[in-house]
Amino acid sequence: MGWRAFSPRRAAGTGEGMPEQVLKRHVLTGTMPAEWAGSETDRYEALRRVSRAINSYREPTALFRALADELQNAVRFDYLGLILYDELLNKIQIPVLHVVNGPGVVIPADLRPEDTITWWVYHNQKAAVISSASEETRFPRMMEIYKRCGVQSAVVLPVTTAHRRLGGLTLGSEQADAYSEEEVRYLELVADHVALAVDSVLRDEEQRRSEEKLLKQKAHFERLFALAPEAIVLRDIENRVLRVNEEFTKLFGYTVDEALGQNISSLIVPDDRKVECEKFREALKRGEKLNVETIRQRKDGKLLTVSLAAAAVSVEGDEREIYGIYRDITGRKRAEEKLRRSEAYLAEGQRLSHTGSWARCVSTGDLYWSRESFLIFGLDPEGPSPTFETLLNRIHPEDRDSARNTIQSSIIRRSDFEIDYRVVLDDGTVRHVHVVGHPVINAAGEATEFVGTHMDVTDQVESQAALKRAMEEIKQLRDQLYQENIALREEIDETSMFQEIVGKSDALRRVLAQVETVATTDSTVLIYGETGTGKELIARAIHDLSGRAARAFVKLNCAAIPTGLLESELFGHEKGAFTGAVAQRIGRFELANQGTVFLDEIGEIPLELQPKLLRVLQEREFERLGSSRTLKTDARLIAATNSDLSAMVAGGKFRSDLFYRLDVFPIHLPPLRERREDIPLLVRHFVQHFARRLKKNVDSIPPVTMAALCEYHWPGNIRELQNVIERAVIVSTGSVLNVSTADLKPRNHPLSDHEKSGELQLTDPRNARRAVDENERQQILGVLEQTRWTVAGPNGAASRLGVKRSTLQYRMRRLGIPSRRESL
Repeated sequence: MGWRAFSPRRAAGTGEGMPEQVLKRHVLTGTMPAEWAGSETDRYEALRRVSRAINSYREPTALFRALADELQNAVRFDYLGLILYDELLNKIQIPVLHVVNGPGVVIPADLRPEDTITWWVYHNQKAAVISSASEETRFPRMMEIYKRCGVQSAVVLPVTTAHRRLGGLTLGSEQADAYSEEEVRYLELVADHVALAVDSVLRDEEQRRSEEKLLKQKAHFERLFALAPEAIVLRDIENRVLRVNEEFTKLFGYTVDEALGQNISSLIVPDDRKVECEKFREALKRGEKLNVETIRQRKDGKLLTVSLAAAAVSVEGDEREIYGIYRDITGRKRAEEKLRRSEAYLAEGQRLSHTGSWARCVSTGDLYWSRESFLIFGLDPEGPSPTFETLLNRIHPEDRDSARNTIQSSIIRRSDFEIDYRVVLDDGTVRHVHVVGHPVINAAGEATEFVGTHMDVTDQVESQAALKRAMEEIKQLRDQLYQENIALREEIDETSMFQEIVGKSDALRRVLAQVETVATTDSTVLIYGETGTGKELIARAIHDLSGRAARAFVKLNCAAIPTGLLESELFGHEKGAFTGAVAQRIGRFELANQGTVFLDEIGEIPLELQPKLLRVLQEREFERLGSSRTLKTDARLIAATNSDLSAMVAGGKFRSDLFYRLDVFPIHLPPLRERREDIPLLVRHFVQHFARRLKKNVDSIPPVTMAALCEYHWPGNIRELQNVIERAVIVSTGSVLNVSTADLKPRNHPLSDHEKSGELQLTDPRNARRAVDENERQQILGVLEQTRWTVAGPNGAASRLGVKRSTLQYRMRRLGIPSRRESL
């Protein structure tokens, strides 16, 4: 019951001298205890000091400290406390416990009020005297507490006024039999004065809390009035404004001073609404409540559509006042008007597109159709609401069971459905309808209704049928045209299938025959050949002759991509898969789905990546970097290499299982030196190409030049020939091709002793081949010495020779040149 401090006032009608008057009455009436007869003055003085102590202190702790000081002259105790009991809540509270000696008494939180001595004193209104805790049997739980706290004897006295019971005043001692009957009667007088003081304090506290609560409620009401989101006005029964809130000033534009005392009718009511306003006032006077929508006017003359809720009220018999709440609904009215227009537009759009909307309640089966849905099914929009049977009766008998099963299945599975069926109208006309349905799921996961659309697709179906007939006619004409031209196509030269491949040598013809053979299959092809022999052209020819020609041809040079990025290039990656992956990337195998992937320099794929490539070839599936989702691909793989993969397998640099999976259909491209009869054709082809591109008229090739070109060994193959011809066309000033003889000699390579002595004759093909190889070997060795046997890098031997690192390594292996590690 949380009282904070004693008030200086005491019980009603009592003052500072009341305790002395009470004592005098006891003396005059002879009601003083007999034990006090021999010391009336001492007892009177003791009780007077107790009374003065009660009246002198406002704070309970200080009061009980002073009370304890005075009582120690009359009785013996080690603690003194006040215990309050709330019978309504059945709750014990100890607001004050003054301890003189020892620990006092600690009441555990789980102790029931019924187990306390105070509860007994409160209900019996008698003092409870505990002479010995060890012998007391009435209060077993409390005696256990006394024993733990060292209390041997105690007395609990009722604290009661003429108006109510409050609780008990308790004293305890560590000595047994501490309180005689004389002392108990004396303490009862003290308890009476304590009861008056406590009761006065509690009443003051209750009054203070009531006043605070009233003030809080008033402040709360004022706050609500001020912060209400609607405009509120309080006016008297004659419509004069008494109070307005801030929202009222914002809504109507008047300040509080401008509004107070004005008649609401002249303030915000338009002229054409004055009569209506008076009718409202009369209705409110009769005690009716208003909840209407009307028009009101701002100070600036702008008209507002508002909702008005008003009622006349009176508080405690006061004169009635009118509370009115205004809410601006102008925006809502505009939205409603906009909605009506939207519904009209929707209806017109449905009419123009022959699309109707519908909804069906799952539990009742009730259907809602828009106007256009009625018209699609040939029904009167003003007629009765449709039922599911109405729908089924309109569906063509051949489509009825399928439609019913689809709809019922979607209800059971709570899933979307899409169905086409025919509708038969009353005049026998057949319409084709496309229906889409979607379930509406509630919080419990149940489908409460289905919503969807009916679309009349009769025109589309008829158009598709007409298009199908036209396509059949086109197919017949196409087949006829094919038959008429088949003879002409058989006369085309077989090399025309390879327009980008120039040559007629037997070696090339064998390769092209292999291309034609394997192109019609989906088998993996592995193309062997030196750098510059045209491996990519062969791969593209296989693709163009295959059934995948209409799909993508995606190529990738494995040697040109850093090892760390090669997996991403092949299979793609997700955003954030690695540093720098700022967006999702689609890999080459995914891009080439149903097409062809050409992987050049397949021998450069690192060992750790080879199992993933093998998986694509065998399982047709892969994952992007940074993703666990498995993707499928139907890409055909064509690979190319200038390395000896079988030797790499033996050396542990290439997986044998991947090699055998790649080596399904090997094609070996001959170097240009093994197909010399193709050199003149290639020379003329490149001359025409570069002359046309450079806008030059070069149309003559000297026989000596052609012979020199044919005799040259072409270590760079067709690519080198192409570069030589392009350089010659650039430097040629007339119509005759001018080829520099320096372009046809190995660079930075002195003649060997055999060449100087003439022991090797270039007219002998075998001797020429050995001479060329020796020249190339010496050239490579010289450059390696210059670069300190550094092969790769910007200053390496490959860069100086103008070839790729892999090409130089291949030539070194072919020419028997050891690597640096082996040479050391």
